[in-house]
Amino acid sequence: MNIRFPDVDEHYIKTKVEAGYYMNETELVRDAVRHMREEDERKNQFLSAIKVGQDQVASGQHRELTPDVLNELRQTATRKIQEGHKPKSDVLPE
Repeated sequence: MNIRFPDVDEHYIKTKVEAGYYMNETELVRDAVRHMREEDERKNQFLSAIKVGQDQVASGQHRELTPDVLNELRQTATRKIQEGHKPKSDVLPE
């Protein structure tokens, strides 16, 4: 596969390689593609979670988010952390 970049992108790529962020141009492009794949996966997981939520709301499986419910969620999260449970990685910001 041969890829041509506009001058501005080619300059950017060469600058990153020359600065030592990547060993060569190929490594930079592979990293960029990997990031794109990971972002697509996060987006797909997010959209799937929204669909689950929409389906639950449509079937009446939801609770209104009141101050009491929010407090209950905080207490449950605090208790689980104190018990040594770790949050799932998909809820942690990167």
